[in-house]
Amino acid sequence: MHKNLFSAAAVALLAVTGCAPRAADQQAPQHGASLPVAVYERAEAFLPENLGALVKGERLTPRWREDGALFWFEADTADGRRFVLTDPDRGESQALFDHEALAAKLTEASGETVDATDLSLRGVDYDFETETLSFWFEGQRWSFARDSLRQVEAPVAGLSPDGRWRVFIRDHDLYLEDMASGDIRRLTTDGSAQRPYARPLVNPRRMVEAASSTPELDADIEWSPDSRRFASYRMNLEGARTLSLVESTPPDGAPPIAYEYFYPLTGDSNVPTAQSFIIDAASGARVAVGLPPQDILYYYGPSFVWTGDSEEVTQLIPARGYGALRLHAIDAASGAARVLAETSSDTFVDYYDHSWTYLDRADAYFWLSEATGWHHGYLVTRDGRRHALTHGEWRVHYLAGATLDEDNLFVVGSGREPDRDPYLRHLYRVNRDGGEPLLLTPEALDHDVSVSPDGRYFVDNMSLINEPTRSVLRSALDGEIIMQLQAADTSALDELGYRYPQPFETVAADGRTPIYGAIYRPSDFDPSRRYAVIENIYTGPHYVMAPKSFTAGLTGRNAASIAELGFIVVLIDGRGSSGRSRDFLAHAYRNLHEVGLDDHIAGIRALAESYPYMDLSRVGVYGFSAGGYDVVRAMTRRPDFYTAGVSASGNHDNRLDKAIWNEQWMGLPLGPHYDDNSNVTWADKLEGELFLAHGELDENVPPLATRRLIDALIKANKDFEYLIVPGAGHFLDNSDYFNRRRWDFFVRSLRGMEPPPAYQINGL
Repeated sequence: MHKNLFSAAAVALLAVTGCAPRAADQQAPQHGASLPVAVYERAEAFLPENLGALVKGERLTPRWREDGALFWFEADTADGRRFVLTDPDRGESQALFDHEALAAKLTEASGETVDATDLSLRGVDYDFETETLSFWFEGQRWSFARDSLRQVEAPVAGLSPDGRWRVFIRDHDLYLEDMASGDIRRLTTDGSAQRPYARPLVNPRRMVEAASSTPELDADIEWSPDSRRFASYRMNLEGARTLSLVESTPPDGAPPIAYEYFYPLTGDSNVPTAQSFIIDAASGARVAVGLPPQDILYYYGPSFVWTGDSEEVTQLIPARGYGALRLHAIDAASGAARVLAETSSDTFVDYYDHSWTYLDRADAYFWLSEATGWHHGYLVTRDGRRHALTHGEWRVHYLAGATLDEDNLFVVGSGREPDRDPYLRHLYRVNRDGGEPLLLTPEALDHDVSVSPDGRYFVDNMSLINEPTRSVLRSALDGEIIMQLQAADTSALDELGYRYPQPFETVAADGRTPIYGAIYRPSDFDPSRRYAVIENIYTGPHYVMAPKSFTAGLTGRNAASIAELGFIVVLIDGRGSSGRSRDFLAHAYRNLHEVGLDDHIAGIRALAESYPYMDLSRVGVYGFSAGGYDVVRAMTRRPDFYTAGVSASGNHDNRLDKAIWNEQWMGLPLGPHYDDNSNVTWADKLEGELFLAHGELDENVPPLATRRLIDALIKANKDFEYLIVPGAGHFLDNSDYFNRRRWDFFVRSLRGMEPPPAYQINGL
């Protein structure tokens, strides 16, 4: 069933198969029996992209007027896709433009019928002043205003805010074009392939798209607000490590293509570095920034943020090993730099959950710090003075907005409200002088919010994994609901028989720390039967695995489709994962191969005491990326509990993966703890049935990580299955074949049944 026709097909499938699988194939295990094809058809219907297609109006993303409260959004309704303009002051909504007129114009221009209820527009922008819509359609940029449609030039990269200058790269050097006269001036003369200007480390996915290891990129620069200067950098790649990926089967049938890319591994002494500078556009004069070159550990370059007066630019630089994060203020005229804000630790600073924001009108910075043991917001002035905006045993995630005078700030936080899941997000209003935060979203739900630029309103998408999303407009003064904007239409989902997942709270292995998770059951669940249990694991310390919002619960990690095969699927966040206190997270530091497993097992055992239909003699586990690493460590550390596992795209040795992630959690220098935390070291302890998979073009975790583990498993004479997916990148859930093979593996290993032969998933 093709995804674009899925809704109707799913209803037809339900009519034919009822609530398959039936009782006969739910008894466990039935060695040698064949699983009916209807079970796989149901599982396919429950794949994330298919479930998501059944829900209309699930989430609203407002596009605000730059300095006001007007906004537009794209509404996905039962009657089709609509673009809606909302005026909060009037409490009114209307069509953003004449959909029928635009469809007629596009039909005339393209020669193909365009449906007004299904306008497939990409990159949509709207000018509130001129009421002009701009968008991509069939590879062209268009504008539509007052019933007039015309092709327009694509936005120009590297353009200064006033439109006077354009910066671009040619042969590794920087050039400046005067947009009025067309005159072009060369700004640098010493660029080279090994020392290019304004070019970040390139993600191999960009290389694959261009079928070249040297794709063309726009200049990576940041203009000052007054258009007088721009900040950029020169990369030094000399001596830095490169890896290669081979595209064995290009789409056009061409010979294999090898892509060479820079990829710093953990502990590398020679890594790419970037030296920052500032250039005056009018004179071309270059000012060196008084900072040492920044180590570049992944696909990026330095990031710059200018102050409103264009006199300073800021640059955040983490220390190698992540013992410190420092925000540097750089004088634009002289290049002199000073430390404006800093967070440091004897162990690690959580770079992944850190955020900071420049407040233009206040001419100050919002800085997130975990110095008290909890992430809290601080206001940092230009002269480096700092005072706390929030405090207490709860955490702030990020700054969501501010009032026009910036006397009041809006922060998203969690864990402050008693007697509820501490991961649920809420919006708070905070006075810049401190004081108690005002809760603006009192409902015990997860709140996905967007604050208007003038700080008077916010859109709130509120939900739980078992409560569909309701999108409302609220006052940013007190949280009062002003307008109901949309509510998720789950009628087709309910007709399919989707059983909502259930959030749960239990206790960690220490017997006292509360931990949280989610449990998925098949749509024809019968508590009188016994079900094998599968954990979808990811203890990557920077992440919260168990979904909280309805969107995440519906479309995350394939839990619903795997449950539909006749399993109970569980997701848990134990100690050593993100979203809580620093102490909660610190369990993972230099301890990735041990942390969390006993909490997960304790949680699953506690669930089984409450739900005796969970058969803990048959427990499987699957995971992706750091979760793929978790699968193998579970089956080597705790093989008495986990008996079958599917590991996809796993980073099985922290020394064979990106420096940015592994140095964060394992620290520097390299040492014996890296051996202890490597799946390669533990390969001879493997028990049970293991299925390994990796994409040949994995840009995030090199395929060599799984191959190194395979080498160790072979030397230890261990049996396993292995799948390399040609053309696939890091995220293997995009592969229908991999999804089917994962189903087959668990059906055989945990249900003792034969899957339908060569079932074809057609969802993608």
